[in-house]
Parts: sequence; C-alpha cells; structure tokens
Amino acid sequence: MKTVKLFFTVAILLVTGSFANAQDAKYHLRDFGPKLTTASIKVYGECGSCKHRIQNALQVEGIKTAHWDENTEFLTVQYNDKVIKLDKIQSLVAAVGHDTEKVKASDVVYNALPDCCRYPRKS
Repeated sequence: MKTVKLFFTVAILLVTGSFANAQDAKYHLRDFGPKLTTASIKVYGECGSCKHRIQNALQVEGIKTAHWDENTEFLTVQYNDKVIKLDKIQSLVAAVGHDTEKVKASDVVYNALPDCCRYPRKS
C-alpha cells in the first residue's frame, strides 16, 4: 500500500512539474524588449559618402537601425521613442550637414561638406 501511495505521489509531482516547466518555457519565448517605432524622413544628400555620414550620426542610444537610400533620399529609422525623439534624430542628421524635413543644417556645417556631398538646398 505504501508503495502505491508513493508511486501516485511521485507521478503527481512529475506531472505538476512538467506543466510548470511548460508554462515557464512559454514565458521565456515572449519578447519583452522595448517596442520600436519606425519612421521615414526626407534627408537631403547626394552620394555614398552622405549615406555613411548620415547613418554614422545615428549610431546612438535608442536607435536600433538607420538606413538612408541615396536614390529616394529617405532615411528609415527604427528607434525606441522612450529613449530618443524624432526631433532629436533630425537634429543629429542636421548636425552633420544634411537638411531634413524639419531641421536645416547650419550653413557652416553644410559648406564644410565635400563638394560631391553638397546637395541643392531648398530655401
């Protein structure tokens, strides 16, 4: 009789433990990372050097990816809006000499760009 009770107790513990592990595995599969926002911004530039400069300017905390397409002149950026705001992203791009939809680069920085990178500026 003691053997039967012991067998059922062990069986119940094993079944309960396996259900607990299954629940734990589901919990670990969830992605609890920050939610990312994706935005497309018009950024003026001309060439591969511009692309390199723009994308390097955005290697900061809060930005996961930044890709500037020199054919369309659109920057696609994935970022955590709890860490960095879109206005700040545009300011970072303008700080290296490239006008955006909302922020114009200073004339001093724009004029310091290599000749191949001087895009026609909008007024």
